[in-house]
Amino acid sequence: MKLTKNDKRVLKFLIENSRTPDADIARSLNITPQAVGKIRRKLESNGIIKSYSTIVDYEKLGINVLAIALFKFTQESRKTLREEDIDERVKGPHIIDFYRVPEGDVTHIVIYGFRSLEELDHYFHILQTERGHISEIKKLYILSAKSLRKSSDKELIIKIIDEIGKEKLARPLSPK
Repeated sequence: MKLTKNDKRVLKFLIENSRTPDADIARSLNITPQAVGKIRRKLESNGIIKSYSTIVDYEKLGINVLAIALFKFTQESRKTLREEDIDERVKGPHIIDFYRVPEGDVTHIVIYGFRSLEELDHYFHILQTERGHISEIKKLYILSAKSLRKSSDKELIIKIIDEIGKEKLARPLSPK
């Protein structure tokens, strides 16, 4: 989808703070509140903005342990389960993110959150007991929530918006 200059400006503003009223955005960008509302509705109806969410501090909520699990669904289960069946099985309140890997020794990557190591241990014990015949954990990385250094994609999204129409290859930031 093509984005106008004002579409990009409003979208970047909303990425920084989606709770900002249209009138405040309009004042900052020197456009009318009606224009901001129209742009917001356009971005929503075209699916660019899917929803507005809250970023929470895991640790302050008691989520102290994160886990990244690399799974391989067994050949037998891949013959009998469709992708939708697998998606249905990989659900639950502990799952933060879930990715399918196109090929290789790992078929799925799942990111979990737990209150404690005991909770994580109990969860994976039951998972392997009840579903070990369907999938195998190839690798499990256990992290403290304190080790989380970045939990937002805002910088990436703003960069991509700025580069629409002038795409270039990614580069790491130069050291200062």
